[in-house]
Amino acid sequence: MFRKNVLVAMFSAIFLLGSVTILSFDAGSKQEINPIPNKWKYASANLNTKEPIHKNNEENEDNIFNTYSSSSSSSSSSESSDFSSFEESSIDENDKYTSNNNNNNNNNNNNNNNNNNNNNNNNDNNNNNNKSTKDNNIVNIPIENDIDIDIIHKPKINFKQYKPKPEGPFNKINKAYEKNKIVNQYRADQVKDAMKFAWDNYKKYAWGKDELNPVSKSYPKDWFGFAITIMDSIDTLFIMGLENEFNDAREFVETFDFSKNTSIKVSVFETNIRVLGGLLSAYHLTEDSIFLKKAEEIGTILLHSFNNNPFPKGFLDVATKESLYRKWTKNCALLAEVGTMFLEFEDLSLLTGNPIWKEKSDKIIDSLSKIKTTIPGLIPFQIKPDGSGVCTSTITIGAMGDSYYEYLVKMWIYRDDAENFRELYLQSANSIIKNLYKEFNGVGFISTSTYNKRADGGLQEHLACFLGGMFALGAAGNISDDYKINQEFMYIGEKITETCAKSYELSQTGIGPEHFLINTKGEFKLTGHGENAGYYLRPETVESLFILFRLTGDTKYQEWGWNIFQAINKHCKIETGYAGLKIATDPNSVKDDRQQSFFLAETLKYLYLLFTDSSVIPLDEYVFNTEAHPIKIRKTKQKNIVNPPITATAA
Repeated sequence: MFRKNVLVAMFSAIFLLGSVTILSFDAGSKQEINPIPNKWKYASANLNTKEPIHKNNEENEDNIFNTYSSSSSSSSSSESSDFSSFEESSIDENDKYTSNNNNNNNNNNNNNNNNNNNNNNNNDNNNNNNKSTKDNNIVNIPIENDIDIDIIHKPKINFKQYKPKPEGPFNKINKAYEKNKIVNQYRADQVKDAMKFAWDNYKKYAWGKDELNPVSKSYPKDWFGFAITIMDSIDTLFIMGLENEFNDAREFVETFDFSKNTSIKVSVFETNIRVLGGLLSAYHLTEDSIFLKKAEEIGTILLHSFNNNPFPKGFLDVATKESLYRKWTKNCALLAEVGTMFLEFEDLSLLTGNPIWKEKSDKIIDSLSKIKTTIPGLIPFQIKPDGSGVCTSTITIGAMGDSYYEYLVKMWIYRDDAENFRELYLQSANSIIKNLYKEFNGVGFISTSTYNKRADGGLQEHLACFLGGMFALGAAGNISDDYKINQEFMYIGEKITETCAKSYELSQTGIGPEHFLINTKGEFKLTGHGENAGYYLRPETVESLFILFRLTGDTKYQEWGWNIFQAINKHCKIETGYAGLKIATDPNSVKDDRQQSFFLAETLKYLYLLFTDSSVIPLDEYVFNTEAHPIKIRKTKQKNIVNPPITATAA
């Protein structure tokens, strides 16, 4: 009887084991049913686990490291500028060139108190282990440790076995990434968590509206009526592997009617870079035809902003198809607005086979190239609608002018037979260096505008911090076909990026302001310079950090970016989303009650990509539009590319 019972037990165990094996195999198969292509499944995407390993997403990396080691080391516009007086009451000023200063002081103060209480608790936990000159929570984490880092951070899913891109001028990160792989994966995870937090609160309090007011738990008056946060963020969701969130966004886009009756006069420029750019990017990443269909719909609507002139008007009434200029411009076009149509319009024509958008783009660049200027390649920011001349003598590389210069190099990268863009870029880049680049005591920066002449030094806009990445991209692509010129471009790009990062590092909050002054001794003045010193969740500095890391492999750019991300989490994250600061350097600053769509589209995307491997949005396959939407490069010929030095020196 005993032997019989043993045999029964053994067979039962074998049967159960087989059942479990079959169930496990079946479950594993179902987990692979995922609309996101395998090449986009990587470290931070846990699509099946409901419980994240890190339950406290705000927990700082220094806390995690200190658990195992005691050796953690510390390591779009000027609000007060001459450009910003905007008179149309029916048109929201919340575009790329407008600092957002909503007054919700009571709500801001309440949320500040709650946020400060949380931060104080974090500081109490960290004070014993971390000493920092500025902020106990903003420290440089040692990348190399003797401890087993796998014990510190268990990935949410198995990290994909990626195949890194071969090293070349647009990718020098393979060794650096692999050496610090677990740290990079952890940091990417934290940025992904921030994206999910921002998205979830938008969905909870402002779904279908343009943006979220996180302090007041509401939403502002629509300035598009296009659910701009969804349109602007959908590619970020896909890149980060946020499957459920991406599917919600896709479903919304599929049923959205851009031609619905509305009295809103939308910015043609912002609609182009955020909506059209976002939809084109989503199509490139997914090859889902719904995104191209919707891109064509909004592209067709934007055509109504053109009349007999080569340049579109600044605003468009979607219902009546009437277009108009900003009143303060006196019916003149803005350089950045008309000079930032090329990439999206040409790509839409390529994908649809309809040449109409490329024809519009060609007329714009042809007209701009014929304008006579006092400084070669630098066009004043206000131009006559018929292209016959300019309406002002003021040149700016910041607000109102910036992305025109950015698109010159990016159009050459996008379509490398675009010699007209290449020639215009080389002219403008050399003139920027000669007339606007300054270096005081080793501190290099762009004095953003020719109107901004100050005896006490030079003023740089945060918006112009993209120039670091712009110069570096041109150098990496050998746009000059001259090694010494490329070397100079790389040097300028590195200096500008370092200075912009320094404006964050020197701030008491770890967050850089909208404007900062560099005096003739090379000293920084972050406030008290007469210009806006707020922070509105802008991306330009982290954009350049991402590009410079990809092009050099120097991990200092990652460290600077990580410190910035920690500072944003500490000072801008509140219970219901992310909000800017009225004074960037003040730890107790009143919050700006706006979670900008570009925070999800650009700032978090660039921070995330700063910690991913070289197979994720490689720079030799994609070019970013000015809203950080990656567009596939058209390769028409083999570039004669030379490798610029990792650390360039002045030519």
